[in-house]
Amino acid sequence: MEDQNTDQLIAANGYAVSDCTSAEQIESMARYSSVLVCNSGRAVIEINMLEYTVAPDTCVLVPPAMIIRVKHVTDDFSATMLQTSQETSMSSFIGLETEMFNVIYRNPSFTITDSGELALMHNILANLRIFAQLPPSAHKKDFVYGTIHCLFIIIYDIRLRLTLSAPPHNATYTSADNYFRQFLALIKENCRTHHDVAFYADKLHITPKYLNEISRRKARFTAKEIITQFIVTLIKRELLISGNSVQRIAYDYNFCDQSSLGKFFKKATGMSPIAYRRSR
Repeated sequence: MEDQNTDQLIAANGYAVSDCTSAEQIESMARYSSVLVCNSGRAVIEINMLEYTVAPDTCVLVPPAMIIRVKHVTDDFSATMLQTSQETSMSSFIGLETEMFNVIYRNPSFTITDSGELALMHNILANLRIFAQLPPSAHKKDFVYGTIHCLFIIIYDIRLRLTLSAPPHNATYTSADNYFRQFLALIKENCRTHHDVAFYADKLHITPKYLNEISRRKARFTAKEIITQFIVTLIKRELLISGNSVQRIAYDYNFCDQSSLGKFFKKATGMSPIAYRRSR
């Protein structure tokens, strides 16, 4: 029933904050982008065949589609878990520097040693839990995306500090890491006018198939899904802030006409641009 309630909350709000006390709930992290902060007890889990011990003040952060197995959970295990939909996680990531992803996802489990940083993490999760229970708001998504965006900035700062305080080592990046960083930079520069994977693959001098493989490996999304989410997020901001007509926005974002933009936007969001603007 807990999983069903979580699924319903994510479908309605784009995210869910829940209390995690069982092996089944830990394994459900693989279904969504998830952040878990342990409050008490211990768990031993495998993420993509690597073993981690989760103890109080441990944070576990995983993108969807990871392979998670629980080997042991103590009876007093308790954690707070945030799970987000694809749209929410992608929209929350907009604006984060590519290097942040390399630092955040380098190791999915780490311990928060600073009491202030730990309090910030718990406060953000508590605020998200409270917000989900409030009456509908015209700015719900803005609050959610902005709050989760800030959560990842805090996680990045914690991880960066822990990395700098660790014994020195030579960080190495694969060609896939470099391609993915360049890909995200190219999207930021060109997504208003170029929507196709082939354009970005050509700029990187690789095949579209290989770019998709890299995107799935680094972000668990296809290259097309990443491009689309960038464009949709920008168009949403245009609809809410600019006051421009849908026809003008279609022209600015290189769609053939207003109808083409409408089909693209509705496929991605389930709403027409005009309906989205009116709903806010």
